[in-house]
Amino acid sequence: MAHVAFLAHCLLNQNAKTLGGAKTPAMWDPVIDLLVERGWVIRQMPCPELAFGGVRRFWWVREQADTPLFRAHCRRLARTVAATMEPHVSAGDDVVMIGVDSSPTMGVSYQPSSSTWGGEPNIGADDTQFVDGEGIFLEELAAELADRGLPMPRRTGIRHWFPDYDPEEERARLVALLDGP
Repeated sequence: MAHVAFLAHCLLNQNAKTLGGAKTPAMWDPVIDLLVERGWVIRQMPCPELAFGGVRRFWWVREQADTPLFRAHCRRLARTVAATMEPHVSAGDDVVMIGVDSSPTMGVSYQPSSSTWGGEPNIGADDTQFVDGEGIFLEELAAELADRGLPMPRRTGIRHWFPDYDPEEERARLVALLDGP
């Protein structure tokens, strides 16, 4: 049995984030180092926002992203991820997923929300909040996996953009995820 972790694209390439959004010049090392240390196979999921809006996009909130066109885009990407997960699940591999809890698409437990947010962060007040719930891509992935008769894998989200970010809490959450149900 293999241990396979499906990661949000930006955890392996911080430069996929919106301009100024990278916390490091490359990978998010705390996650990658832990997975490598424990012998996990790493699978990179595509970034729905990068694939949709390109590298010069602004960051956005769920209310902006939750459109029929963007959901269709996420569903197309979800088909590829589900097709990659399926052989691992069928083989009995231990599969987990690590998203980003500040993303409207890859958030696992939290996502950004605002009823007034309209675009570039330097224009107007930012009333964005993190609210409970999965991101749009994860919702579409769950639907695609369900269509294939597969469960969503165990998962957690990285919270490095939270104002009260605690690296030790995050490591403990990751270890609990990797250690099993």
